[in-house]
Amino acid sequence: MRSAGGTRIFLVVVMTVLALLSLRDFARLGPGLPWRTMDDFPDFYCAGLTLDGGASPYTYEPLHACEHRVNTGATFRGLLFASNPGVAVPAPQPPFDFVPFTVLARLPFGVARTIDAFAILLAVALCVYALAAARVPWQLSAAAFALSTAFVELNTGQIVPFALLALVLAGLALARRRDAFAGILAALTAIEPTAGVPVIAATLLFVPRARAPAIGTILVLAAVSLAIGGPHGFVEYLARVLPAHAASEVHFPYQYSLTYAAAFFGLSSAAAQLVGTLGYLAAVVLALAIAGPASVALSRRDLLVFLPALCAVAGGAFLHQEEICFALPALLVFTTTLRGRAQVASAIALCLLAVPWILVWGSKQLFLASIFVCAAVVIAARIEWRAALTALLAIAAVIYAFELHPPHLPVPSLPPAYPASALVQSEWRDYAEGRATRDPLWFAVKLPTWAALAAAIALASSLALRPRNASESSRKSSRESWHPPTA
Repeated sequence: MRSAGGTRIFLVVVMTVLALLSLRDFARLGPGLPWRTMDDFPDFYCAGLTLDGGASPYTYEPLHACEHRVNTGATFRGLLFASNPGVAVPAPQPPFDFVPFTVLARLPFGVARTIDAFAILLAVALCVYALAAARVPWQLSAAAFALSTAFVELNTGQIVPFALLALVLAGLALARRRDAFAGILAALTAIEPTAGVPVIAATLLFVPRARAPAIGTILVLAAVSLAIGGPHGFVEYLARVLPAHAASEVHFPYQYSLTYAAAFFGLSSAAAQLVGTLGYLAAVVLALAIAGPASVALSRRDLLVFLPALCAVAGGAFLHQEEICFALPALLVFTTTLRGRAQVASAIALCLLAVPWILVWGSKQLFLASIFVCAAVVIAARIEWRAALTALLAIAAVIYAFELHPPHLPVPSLPPAYPASALVQSEWRDYAEGRATRDPLWFAVKLPTWAALAAAIALASSLALRPRNASESSRKSSRESWHPPTA
């Protein structure tokens, strides 16, 4: 008893010191502090302003002029726009995503930006709360989301957290047998279409009472898109914007997609896009094949939507760090529910996804914060100490090795302007190609994330392949042995 108490005190002291040192380094980010960057918020703000004015949010003008007006200051984005008069960043989202931004665009930019920042943090906090209601310890969720989601999404000013919140709430609704509500929430994951497609498909396939609400919500979203963008805007998004944007980032080094990986190894752009598209379709099929059996194996109905979201970010044609958080709810359920080696593997994969590797590679101030969140994950999951320590030391060593060779990218040279009526992607493709690099470190830095996603899918597939009697035994063992960690 005394030994357990001493261990607890030791962990509290170590984690407190690590937290304080992490906060000290975090404060040294200066212009890189996430609430000072919010890089993509100007794109959504300007798209909302453009749409509110009756113009297309997908063309070079008036998006370009608006973005140059609001991107100011000493941040990376501000300096980029000051030095490149022709640059513009697309907002390749469906028209219904811009509705809140048509409202925010009527406010001064600074005020709208602050509101969006609070909304992002609130969405992440609600995800932690909802997962706690679904029997995932809040300490575990908070640690997993801290850098990978709260920091990353605030840093980019992205809309991903709102789709993530819809996903988590859909899972909670399924767990509580509120299937109609789950159908509505599952449809709202279409805020991020890549993740939304397999989630909606799984809901329609596995949850009969959710079908009508899900279809009704989809029809409402389509009607909203038609109302604010007109038939032309909706068709333009589907037929031109989506394929053009995927094609524009084939070699973009910030991509985590299967398309990027294929292009890195020498495939042509067309072939790489085909590989990415087929990979995404295969992931959706896999999700629909394993979601049902895996949810039965663990008696977790929330996996019916969490596993499709996980598979959605396991490659595909277009994927950034911001979307990786869709894999976290499934891994949080695994880490909470599984036992033995499977739980250790799940917790280590969760640690790897809790670290935003490219951001950490470029910001040494995030080194200790990364170790802190990984330590918090293994402690909250109660992983055996030798496995936990080995994982932490390995992750620290890999991060340190990357930071010995800071990231470098070419500086693109763009024309001063593009045709006003052209899609923004015509300019963005030139920018993304100008940033392309053959530096193998830009491929290697994604390997921890890819490995974690592969491990998560392997765990899910193994659950789906369990014999029925083994699944029933596992469910009984989980119910008997699971209990939340003490504070």
